[in-house]
Amino acid sequence: MVLLQQSFLCFQYFGIWPPLHLKPKSWRSRFYSLYTIYIVALVYWFTLSELINLLITTDDVEEFSDSCFMLLSMTAVCAKILIILVKRSDIKDITVALERYPHKAMNSKEQDIQDEYDGQVRFLTSFYGVATEITVWSMSIFTFFQEIPFGVLPYKAWIPYDYSGPRVYWLTYCQQLLSVIIGANVNIGFDTIVPGFILQICAQFNILKCRLHPVITYFKDEEHSKEKSTDVSILSENHLVECIKYHRDIFKMAKKINSIFTSVILVQYAASSIIICVSVLLISKMPLFSPKFLALFMYLSCMLMQIFMFCAAGNEATIQCQSMIDGICGTKWYLLGNRMKKYLLLMMLRTLRPVRFVSGFIITLSLDSFCAVPPQNVLLGIHSTAKVFMMKNFVTKNSVKKNPIG
Repeated sequence: MVLLQQSFLCFQYFGIWPPLHLKPKSWRSRFYSLYTIYIVALVYWFTLSELINLLITTDDVEEFSDSCFMLLSMTAVCAKILIILVKRSDIKDITVALERYPHKAMNSKEQDIQDEYDGQVRFLTSFYGVATEITVWSMSIFTFFQEIPFGVLPYKAWIPYDYSGPRVYWLTYCQQLLSVIIGANVNIGFDTIVPGFILQICAQFNILKCRLHPVITYFKDEEHSKEKSTDVSILSENHLVECIKYHRDIFKMAKKINSIFTSVILVQYAASSIIICVSVLLISKMPLFSPKFLALFMYLSCMLMQIFMFCAAGNEATIQCQSMIDGICGTKWYLLGNRMKKYLLLMMLRTLRPVRFVSGFIITLSLDSFCAVPPQNVLLGIHSTAKVFMMKNFVTKNSVKKNPIG
């Protein structure tokens, strides 16, 4: 896959996207299938063990907050793995379509537009990938500096066997850290492939505007003879019809991308919003600049970055779709015949219902959604935390006044 290559490599390295060069029934393909089963079992088992622990052993609000912190993240990872495995053929179809006519760049100007958006996707993937890798490895390394007593795992989970022995304990310990690292890398792939596809839709709208200009500008050239002018009219009309079909295909592709990822984006959006609140609650009770504080702060930053990428990409796609009207009006449309003017009018009417990427058909991915939900939850979490601390201080002071000796 030339497009979104870095995101697909994350999937490939961690077992959920087979390399294209593997033959279906070769020993390498079968080995990769076993590797996929192992990765899926490892992540799903870790998530299930955390869920069982949360249901049967957690009886304190603070302990509940600490337990659901990683559980929500891994639940979203499980949903992402499921979508990638189930919708693999649909995702392949989209990538193949983007590399073929009419979506493929046809000249140097269109290629410049494509390269610009590909560069944005690569920067986004690299920046988010580095930030997430630093965060997950910091969280993994910091667990060794938190003075966790022997026999206590870094993440609370229900383990159906006795892990009091040194070998079994360290094996389970490393297994949990490995599950978290795998989940983080799956997040890198998924959280960049979705904005990447959305930005490809933005590139398609810009390429379409680039194709419309020469058709309309050179449609009626008075220097041509009458016969040549007729030929130019026919060619231009055919080319404009192709542009209209291309415009329709872009909407179809956007709809298909939305249908593939909308449900898991909703899961991620809801999980991230809750995680942000829980993170603010937990981080407010930690010593400043302690290892756990720094790890959780970086994790919170990644959560905010994650939601921002989805919302910013969706917002950009809507803007680029609506800009088609300005692009058409900025051409010499008045040189066209009535039939071709009607074609352009149809494109403009379709653009009045612009591309909108939604989360579970509930929340539209836009900058307004980003400003409304996550920061509001952060402020709510800070307000709730401050309230709890004030109540604790008030109770402590009153108890000291009533019982000065005790």
